[in-house]
Amino acid sequence: MAWRTSPQGLMRRARIAFGEWLSTPQWEWFTSHTFRAEYVSPKEADRHWQSWLNSLVVAASAAGLPRPFYFRVTEIQDRGTLHFHSLIGGVGNIRRLLFKDFWELNGFARVVKYDPDRGASFYVGKYLTKADGDIRFSHNLKHHLTKYSYLGNLNSNLEGL
Repeated sequence: MAWRTSPQGLMRRARIAFGEWLSTPQWEWFTSHTFRAEYVSPKEADRHWQSWLNSLVVAASAAGLPRPFYFRVTEIQDRGTLHFHSLIGGVGNIRRLLFKDFWELNGFARVVKYDPDRGASFYVGKYLTKADGDIRFSHNLKHHLTKYSYLGNLNSNLEGL
């Protein structure tokens, strides 16, 4: 039973529960955004990411889609610069590679199709409990989480922590 009370066991269980909860929306893309510069302030990095996201919002609007939703984690790389990982939904048939190219004005990007069989925890689980990480949600993600009945399962999973 040591795994139930050890910090590593608690973190692992929290990561699993949070990953299950994050797996409920209909994600379509997994993205990684790396900056070319050795140092980018958190404020500047967020500004670049929001600009990239605003381009995606415009493309969605032009395609007659509602505003895309996202979950984003920030990681500090060994070289000291910020790096983002995100799950994005609501993009329909918008071209992923176009948005990969848009980001590459700032650095390097991966924009890949989300595989629901792997689940959100596969994509972002290891970043959920990092000390230097920052987690952000889009304002409209709540709608995509609450339209599923999985929230009751999350609450019961978290009570066991």
